[in-house]
Amino acid sequence: MVDEIEELVKYSRLLGKDKNLVLHGGGNTSVKVMEKVHTGRTIEVLRVKGSGSDLATIDKAGFTGLRMEDLLQAKSKASMSDFEMMSYLKKSCVDPSEPSPSVESFLHAFISRKYVLHSHSDAILSITNTEFTQEEIEKILPNVMVVPYIPPGFKLAKNILDKVENMNENVKGLVLSRHGLFTFSDSAEEAYNNHLSIVEAANKYIMEKAGPRSLKQVFDHNDSLEEYLPLIRGLVSRNIKKILEIDTSAEAKEIACSAEAEKFQKSGPATPDMLIRTKYNYLYLSDFQNIEQKILSFVDEYKKEYETYVKDFPMHDPYPTIIIARGYGIITAGKNSKEAHIVMDQIKHSVYVNWAASRISKQHFITRAEAYEMEYWPLEEAKLKKDKPKLLEGSVSIVTGAASGIGLETFRVLSRNGSVVVAVDLDQNLGNISNDISKETGSVSFPVVIDLGNDAAIQNAFKEIVKKFGGVDIVFNNAGVLKSEIIENISVETLDLHYRINGRAPFLVSREAFKIMKKQGIGGNIIFNISKNLTHPGPGMASYGSSKAFAAQMCHYFAKEGGRFGIRANIINPDKIFKGSKIWENGVLEARAKAKGQTVEEYKTQNLLKKEVLPEHVANMVLAMVNDHIFGATTDCMVPVDGGII
Repeated sequence: MVDEIEELVKYSRLLGKDKNLVLHGGGNTSVKVMEKVHTGRTIEVLRVKGSGSDLATIDKAGFTGLRMEDLLQAKSKASMSDFEMMSYLKKSCVDPSEPSPSVESFLHAFISRKYVLHSHSDAILSITNTEFTQEEIEKILPNVMVVPYIPPGFKLAKNILDKVENMNENVKGLVLSRHGLFTFSDSAEEAYNNHLSIVEAANKYIMEKAGPRSLKQVFDHNDSLEEYLPLIRGLVSRNIKKILEIDTSAEAKEIACSAEAEKFQKSGPATPDMLIRTKYNYLYLSDFQNIEQKILSFVDEYKKEYETYVKDFPMHDPYPTIIIARGYGIITAGKNSKEAHIVMDQIKHSVYVNWAASRISKQHFITRAEAYEMEYWPLEEAKLKKDKPKLLEGSVSIVTGAASGIGLETFRVLSRNGSVVVAVDLDQNLGNISNDISKETGSVSFPVVIDLGNDAAIQNAFKEIVKKFGGVDIVFNNAGVLKSEIIENISVETLDLHYRINGRAPFLVSREAFKIMKKQGIGGNIIFNISKNLTHPGPGMASYGSSKAFAAQMCHYFAKEGGRFGIRANIINPDKIFKGSKIWENGVLEARAKAKGQTVEEYKTQNLLKKEVLPEHVANMVLAMVNDHIFGATTDCMVPVDGGII
C-alpha cells in the first residue's frame, strides 16, 4: 500500500530542489488523508507544509495536520482577517503542538484533488508579470485557469472558490498572476508531472519569443568599489547592524555590466512574497562617487512611500537590502549571513524574470500600494514583534588563536550569540573546528589559517574578510606564545618570538581592523588578552611579560584615538587558564608550578577563590565587554579574570 505522506515528501523534495521553482522555504504542498485522531475516530485530514519547513529537505514531520471538515466549513464565511484566519487554522489543527500551517491552507483544502503542489516558478512569473490578459496566458499555457493577483490567505481562497469548485477535469493547474502555480491530482506523481509540463510550456514560449537568456552587456568590469565596502556596510547598518554578501562571480558581473540592471531597479522583485525580505526598489550605483548621498537618497524615497502607503505599522529599516554596482557585482545586506544569502538568490532570479517578461511583453509587477501591503503584511509584522535577535546578530568578529583554549571558547560564545566569527590560527585543523562550531551554534564562521607574524598575510586576510562580509566590528587579540626562562637564559630569538606574536601581531591585527571600523562609522570593539603578568609579573616571565606590556600599551593608544569614532579598546587580564590551552603544554605547566614550589593542582587554584579559572570565564567577559548595555561607556580599561590575586 502506498504511503500517501511519503509520496508527498518525495515530490515535495523534487519540487523544492529546483531553484527555478522554489527558493529558500517558498512554495507549499499538501495531501488529503484519512487519519485516526485522539477520540478514536477516523477523519479526513489535510497534511500541509508547516511554518519553518523547506520543501527541499522536508520530511513527514514538516507537514501540519488540519481537520478537513473545519476547513470546508469556512466556505460559508464571507471574510476573515489574517489573524482570524490563523486563529481558525490553529483551532483546526489535529495536534496544536505542530507548526503553524501554510497561509495557503484554505486554497489547498478547497481544491478537491488529493495532492496539491505550489511553486513560484520563474517561468510562470515571467509570463504573468506582464501586460498579458488572462485569456492570452491561458493560450500560452495548456490546461490552466488564470486568476488575477490577490494577496495570499483566506481572501485568495474565497475569491477563487467558485472557479475551483467548477473547474473541469481538463484543468491541470491554477496560475495565480504575479504569484505562482498550483497543480493538483489524485496522484502525487501526476500532480508533479503536471507542474513540470506547465512550466515547460512557459519555458518553451519564452525561448521562442525571447531566445536564450542574454543580458545586454554594455559596461566594463570595475573592481574599484572594494575600498568602499566598509563605508557601504556602515551606512546600511545605521539602524540595524547587517552582514553583507558580496558577489563578484561571473554571473553577478554579467548582471552588473548589463543594461537591464539599471533598467529594472524600480521594476519590483519576481514575486510579492520576496517583499518580506527586500523592497520594491534596489539601489543601482552607476558610479562610485557620492555613495553616501545615493544611499541616503534611497532612504528618503522609501520614507516618502512609507508615509503614503503605510498607516498602522512602524517603518521598517529604510536602507537598501540590494545594491547592484555597475561593473562590479551585487551586494546584499541581511541581519545575518543566511538572510543576506537568501536576498542574493532572490535578486538574481528577479533580474532573470524581469528580463524575460520585458522581452515577451511589457514587464508589469503589482502596484506600489499592493507591494507595501505585502511588505507590511500583518502576519509578518506580528512575527517581527516576537522576533528576539541574538545579542551579536549582524556583527563580524575576529578571534585570533581560535583553535584552542580561550580563543576556541570565545569563538563558540560569540557564535552562539549570533556573530559571524572569523577564526584565525596556525592550526591546519581550523577548517574542521570552524565547521563544528557553525553546526553547533547555527552561525556562519570563516576560518583563516595564517602566521600572525606575517604583516602581508594579515593585510590580505582583512581584504578577504571585507570582500566576504563587508567589514568587522569586534577583534579579540588572543593568540600568544609563552616560553618561560630566567633573564640570563633569554635569547634574542626568544625575545623576537614573543614580540612578534604577543606584541606586534595584536597591533597589526588591530590596526587593520581600526581602519575598517573608521570607514564604517558604526563604532567597534578591540579587546586585548594581556594576562595577569602585566600587573603582577613573576620570575621567569620577562620575555613573555614584556611583549604583553607592549600590546597593553598599544591598547591605550587605540582607545585614545578610537574614542571619537565610537571604537572602544579594552584589556582582559586572565591568570592561569589551563583548560584546552596549548601554551601550557610541553612541560610549561609543570615548570611554572615547580618554580613556585607547588603541585600542579595548587598552582592551578592559587587565587583568593581557590578555584581554577576556565576559558569560559574569559569568553563570557569578552561577551560582556562587547555588550553596549554593559560596557558601552567603558574604554581604556583593564578587567582581571583571575580568581583574585593573593
